[in-house]
Amino acid sequence: MSGGFFEYQEMRLVDLAEPLRCKIAVNRQKPDWAADYDINYSENFINEMSEVYEQLIILMAKLHRIDWVLSADDGESDYERRLAIDLSKVELDDPSKDDRWIELARDLMY
Repeated sequence: MSGGFFEYQEMRLVDLAEPLRCKIAVNRQKPDWAADYDINYSENFINEMSEVYEQLIILMAKLHRIDWVLSADDGESDYERRLAIDLSKVELDDPSKDDRWIELARDLMY
């Protein structure tokens, strides 16, 4: 397995991003099963959470690629090319995908 300079701690950002994305979806869609929970965040706050979610997953991708360079698995010349590929696979906050995140939220958080 490649990398390791950061001891794979960059992957912990996913542990922060995924529950946040679940909260975003639940707060945006307000499913019936969540009525017992305090889900009354403003649209501005939901947008702020969305921005932070996207920053987290982009930062994770960048740190992972930097990790590979610092661990001598890739060179600097590989960084931009491979980062572009990784970022093209990143799922940004897309309200049309909220249903999937709501199901995950129900299974994991509530």
